[in-house]
Amino acid sequence: MKLLTTLYPVLSILLTIFSGLLIYFTLVLIKQNWVNTLHYFLTFLILPITTYVITKVISNNLALSLGMIGALSIVRFRNPVKNPLELVMYFTLITSGISFGVNIKWGLLITLIVIASLIFSKLFEFMVSKTNLNLFNYSFATNDNEQRILLEIESSKKIKFLEEHKNIEYFSKNGDIFFYKIFLKKNDEVNSLKSKLLELKEITNIEIRYN
Repeated sequence: MKLLTTLYPVLSILLTIFSGLLIYFTLVLIKQNWVNTLHYFLTFLILPITTYVITKVISNNLALSLGMIGALSIVRFRNPVKNPLELVMYFTLITSGISFGVNIKWGLLITLIVIASLIFSKLFEFMVSKTNLNLFNYSFATNDNEQRILLEIESSKKIKFLEEHKNIEYFSKNGDIFFYKIFLKKNDEVNSLKSKLLELKEITNIEIRYN
């Protein structure tokens, strides 16, 4: 019994890490190509274990809990969320870490529900694609003809030709940062626009994602 009590925290930590990686590879499996970068891999690896540790540290200390909430409230994300599923996954990873910190059973339950939901979504879209229903414009696109390439552009100043671009689907301003989201279908179009943007000093970041 004493050995089990000693090993319980270690088991919780290992399962927390495994949970994040399992969700990550499930997203890769269902062709969510936006996660295919090192920084997303590290996010899915580190975020659950970070929230797990925070949960353990503050679980029995009300004053520390309130202090942590106050500290987190000053965190400011300069970039808007670029993908609704991305936001959901962040909340999922945080919830997973908290759940494993409270009870392993809850953590495993959350992980299984999320993975089952992702796989079901893929299967559901596949079945819908075999019918005449047009429920989704795009999401888990696997056909090259259906693939859309997303350019996420950040700028320190307003870029007029981006605002007027025929394929712009999102534009926002957060403080001094302007954010644009443009979908293109051909690599040539992407390369041409990217080359044009790189000539501008106002451009602070360009990301390309394949959906």
